Amino acid sequence: MELRKATMDDAKLLFDWRNDPETRQVSRDTSELVWDSHVGWLTRRLQCEDHGLYIAEVDGIPVGTVRIDRDEISYTVAPEQRQKGVGEAMLVEAKRAFGQKVAEVKRENIASMKAAERAGHIVKFVD
Repeated sequence: MELRKATMDDAKLLFDWRNDPETRQVSRDTSELVWDSHVGWLTRRLQCEDHGLYIAEVDGIPVGTVRIDRDEISYTVAPEQRQKGVGEAMLVEAKRAFGQKVAEVKRENIASMKAAERAGHIVKFVD
């Protein structure tokens, strides 16, 4: 697995992954994204020198995204890659690359909690 910096070419992919109903259900903000707002956010994010937004790839195929914000980590697994160990693998790779982070997880998201713990990150529950 490799983590590469996200680019504007990833806008549609990130938009689709974030708007997936299962992803939204376990996200802090469960609302559906609007394209123009998403593009604006991504543009601003990528203008930062160390934007902390990465695409996880296996053999050149995007399988998810990892976002690093100071001491926090968040991630999304591509819907078609769920239940294959991708989330944990992304978190392991992120720990190797960026060190231990805090994963804020909804209490009901047991799979994400376990993946973050097994990868060696600190889990903090959020409502």
